[in-house]
Amino acid sequence: MVSKPRVSNRQLNTIISAWLCIAIGSGLILSDGSTFSIGLSAPLSIGGVILLIVGIAMGNDAEKSPLHEEWEPSAMELRDAGRPMFRIDTTLDKPIRTSILCGRCAEITWIEGRKPKTFTCPFCGVDLWKSEEE
Repeated sequence: MVSKPRVSNRQLNTIISAWLCIAIGSGLILSDGSTFSIGLSAPLSIGGVILLIVGIAMGNDAEKSPLHEEWEPSAMELRDAGRPMFRIDTTLDKPIRTSILCGRCAEITWIEGRKPKTFTCPFCGVDLWKSEEE
């Protein structure tokens, strides 16, 4: 599986702004071709090309951010609705880890990999789920 390169919001906004400057500048030149419109559109289009080069050359901040490694779900008790409640969060980027919050005792358990087929809370001993495939 090939992972797609991530683009930061700042980089994406710069590239979109560049294309808008180029498009507006080109539209002004084509509208009537007067000296005023050329004097207005030429700097706008040149600025758009410069913004486009800066946006493409901009560093990729999304992969450098350590936020996804530090993230942890908040431990909170979930109201009992007649059956055990739980919350599962799985990371999308490698390393793939899954956090399971038990609603009864509000304890978080981390598991390497994706959601297991069955799970019993190691703190309070409650069966949170069992696979229906069995």
